[in-house]
Amino acid sequence: MNSFKLALRSIIKNRQYTWINVLGLSMGFSLCLLVFALVIEENSYDKSWKNADHLFRIVTMDSTAGLERQMSRTFVNLSTELIQVFPEIQNEARIESRKYYLKPNAISTQSIGIQALESETNILDMLSIKLLEGNPKQLVHGKTNLLIDKKFKEKYFKNENVIGKVIQSADPYTDQPSDYIITGVMDNLPYNSTLRASVIALVPKISMELSKDGSGYYSEQFVQLKPGTPRVDLEQKLNHWYKGYLSPNTKHVTSFRLQPIQDIYMEPLGSAEISGNQKTTNIFVGVAVLVFIISCINFINIYAVRTVKKLRTLHIYKILGASRPQMIRRMLLETILLFFISALCSLVLFKFGLSQLEHFIGYDLAYVGSIQLPLLLAFLTISIIIGLLIGFYPAWLISGIKSSDALKNKLSKIPNAEVFIKKILITTQFSIAIIVIIGLITIKSQLSYMQSAPLGMKIKNVLNIDYFNKGTQNTNIKDQIGQLTGVESVSVAAWTPTIGSGYLAKTVVDKDDPGKNIQVSFIGGDVDLSKTLGIQLVKGRLLTPEDYTHVEMGAGEDGGVNNALVTESTARKLGIDKLGILYKDLQIIPVGIIKDFHSESFRLKMVPTVILAKDFNGSGNILIKVAEGQEQQILRSVSKIIQRTYPDKHVSFQWIDELIAKQYEKENKQVQLFILFSALALLISALGITGLIMQNLEQRTKEIGIRKVLGATVLDISHLFSKDYLILTSLAIFIACPIAWYFSKKWLEDYAYNVGVQWWFFILAAAATFLISMITVNIQTIRAALSNPVDSLRNE
Repeated sequence: MNSFKLALRSIIKNRQYTWINVLGLSMGFSLCLLVFALVIEENSYDKSWKNADHLFRIVTMDSTAGLERQMSRTFVNLSTELIQVFPEIQNEARIESRKYYLKPNAISTQSIGIQALESETNILDMLSIKLLEGNPKQLVHGKTNLLIDKKFKEKYFKNENVIGKVIQSADPYTDQPSDYIITGVMDNLPYNSTLRASVIALVPKISMELSKDGSGYYSEQFVQLKPGTPRVDLEQKLNHWYKGYLSPNTKHVTSFRLQPIQDIYMEPLGSAEISGNQKTTNIFVGVAVLVFIISCINFINIYAVRTVKKLRTLHIYKILGASRPQMIRRMLLETILLFFISALCSLVLFKFGLSQLEHFIGYDLAYVGSIQLPLLLAFLTISIIIGLLIGFYPAWLISGIKSSDALKNKLSKIPNAEVFIKKILITTQFSIAIIVIIGLITIKSQLSYMQSAPLGMKIKNVLNIDYFNKGTQNTNIKDQIGQLTGVESVSVAAWTPTIGSGYLAKTVVDKDDPGKNIQVSFIGGDVDLSKTLGIQLVKGRLLTPEDYTHVEMGAGEDGGVNNALVTESTARKLGIDKLGILYKDLQIIPVGIIKDFHSESFRLKMVPTVILAKDFNGSGNILIKVAEGQEQQILRSVSKIIQRTYPDKHVSFQWIDELIAKQYEKENKQVQLFILFSALALLISALGITGLIMQNLEQRTKEIGIRKVLGATVLDISHLFSKDYLILTSLAIFIACPIAWYFSKKWLEDYAYNVGVQWWFFILAAAATFLISMITVNIQTIRAALSNPVDSLRNE
């Protein structure tokens, strides 16, 4: 108890050092807590299902030469066949995530869009869904059966008996609205799941046999394995069975694997609204750990400085009979107290920062909230253990100094090896800070490049109306919109910029490497698509209304050939050098070559692209080029036309430039987080240098006084001390640059089009580090140099 009082008294007495230590550790602790809370949440997805360890998604692996890929969907009713063949499979179901558009009641003028699962009744047993009302297993034929969750019921049907209630769809993709009947109410599904939904649409099993020719329609299917079933063994048996199931003359045999449901969030295998990124998560964990290491190094340096100030007191304690282990224990108690206080402060910062983090990422960390108490208790325990480990070095260093030297304040007697360790620590601090800064510059540069690089089309002031079925009651919607003042051009297409292939895709042989195949994307749009998006013609002509009709071929040749536009790179890749002639592989007659344009984000390489002339009278999305300054007026006018013409449909509007910017939300958030990480790394590193320079000044007080008496100026003294830190900072840059280059290069590999690792990234990071270190060093040295030398020499 007496040692505790002495430690607490020492902490209170040395307030300046205590606050610096607590500030540095608290920032490092709270940052780690927030990052690890996010990581825990990210890795909790799909682990809360009762059968989570036995649920698997069937993944299709297409190994066509040159087109190796994995798909999250597989042939319809494959799972139905598998459960009949393999006794290891306990249950199966088709489970697909969809967006449903509903009108809660007949008088509603506004429709709602909600996340839904579409599946058979087997889903209730596979996911162990808790039913609150109704018996949804008894399907009502002729209508889509809905199982709604408790939250949905309370929001739209509070205090109502909803079982048997019929509501209408507002589906933009169908011609006529359809009826949905509510047959059950379930407990809310877990938020931390890729199968997150407010309703489940229960439908009969698709009446379609699994094809024997290796083709067919696709759907997302899950199987539940019996406990103890080896997944790898079952995969081998499944693929062997499928080869025997197919007809003998089948040319291409697809293979399959079973993906654990818990892996889907981090490995969605395609575009998914609910998905994570393991690489990004690892980067944030790594940076948070690096910042925490800087905090710990900072603590070691500053704690050693503070202990030096009371060195005589500690060694009087040693002279009075205390052993070195006793001295170490006494100093460790103080270290533990400092870490405990810092941990408590970081908990306050964590509680405040958690809500800010949730606002930043756009969703609640529900799982972390449910385990917050054990998480925080574990954190406090770990912080005390880390305090013991980290505090041992300065305690061992100070207790090893000879008592005679300590009482005479001969601190220059500290062994060279220990001084060398301190220099390693400060070099490590700045190396980490430089790595983080270069990471920030890399991400920021790549983001700026993606947002400013030419797309090959003009997307400014282009309004997109999402794909919807126009039905038969109105086929001149394009003309109505085109007559509005301020509308420069209107196009109807089956494609929107950012979605890649919008109409279909075909595989052809690579003429440069016949052993490989090339996939060609086909975009379907009317003749005004090029004009609306400002796509430039290089050779030939653009499409005209005459191109809508299929070209009639001679006898014995395939019909359904279309006139088309091809991009420059496609023409080069496929050897299209003449216009107006048939290219049989693609069944097109190119009439024009256009400049390349990005149909997807810069993460993906531009694929060979063909634009077919298609007159989308029945359905499609609408692209509208709006005159500058008329955006809001046109948006209001178009909304009125759509709502008046299609009152029962949920139709969405977006500006194309906003859709494209949305592709890079992840990078935007990474930049903001890296700015925070970089600021913390530099701030804590500056505190570390403050600790080291203060220690040097404590040791060389007499030297500074003598130099001033002999005529040294403030600038001379500042230069004397700055020289050592310039060497340390230069060494940190030399160490950090190759490491930062490697990780920046690896990160940029995710982007088919990237800025590369530029030399000026390192110059800028080095300049920032030099500036911070020199400002920090000179603030301390100038203050020491301005002090009266009489005071320091009198003390000596």
